[in-house]
Amino acid sequence: MTVLVRKEPDRIYQSLGSLGSTEQDRSRADKLDMALEQRIERLLKDLKRKGLTPEKAGKGSTAAYWEVGRVLRDVADNERLLDKAELPLFWQNAKMYIPAELRYRDRGPYREHLWYCYRLGGYPKELADKMSWGEWVTIFDSTGINQEIRFDGWFKSKLSEQQEHIGRSWIRTFAPCVNVMLGNIYMPDLSKTELFSCYEAAWQIVAEAHALREKKGSKTGDLVGRRELQASIKSNMGLLGGVMEGALSVGEYAHKILADVGG
Repeated sequence: MTVLVRKEPDRIYQSLGSLGSTEQDRSRADKLDMALEQRIERLLKDLKRKGLTPEKAGKGSTAAYWEVGRVLRDVADNERLLDKAELPLFWQNAKMYIPAELRYRDRGPYREHLWYCYRLGGYPKELADKMSWGEWVTIFDSTGINQEIRFDGWFKSKLSEQQEHIGRSWIRTFAPCVNVMLGNIYMPDLSKTELFSCYEAAWQIVAEAHALREKKGSKTGDLVGRRELQASIKSNMGLLGGVMEGALSVGEYAHKILADVGG
């Protein structure tokens, strides 16, 4: 499978899993490139019309990056033009047309800005808008989420239950919980039930921490000390196994974790 990654001064194609490409491969890559160029041209006009064009790189809104993600998905999800394994090459193709103000500096292969936009574009707009872009980046940067596409199915359901905008402190407590729980686990080995139990347990910890903070009358600041919370989760990894097996409820687990940090 082949993708066009440069047009000037010469056309350069790259392939995954092979040393070269056939004429048929390059023809398919040219069709992908043409579709991508046309869609991005329309996207840029739409963003300008809606007043969503960022002033500079990294300063866009959730609304702007959701629009980018929808276009990327519309083109990339055409199985006749692209195999999902080629997405890293597809980002290179897209960067030929996406202007600098809609991109971001390179932070490594697993922190690709366009990959994050692509994932965000898979959420209904009303759900995507429940968080600011900074919180989406925190989510997608997380070890237990970054390459685990199944998370998105769980999170769509969770966001649909939330009536209000989800704030910074909530997400920046949830993400470290997930990282400790799943950071040393080979996630493809987990069933969807086991994986979702971990996400649900992390969410419940934040929900209970939030309730405790409101009970104490505090409306600002972090929900709970992150380092202490991470340490408690790490020291109670055996309990997490019980959650994944269904032997321990997420409520009981969260109560134990918070009790260990004085919550």
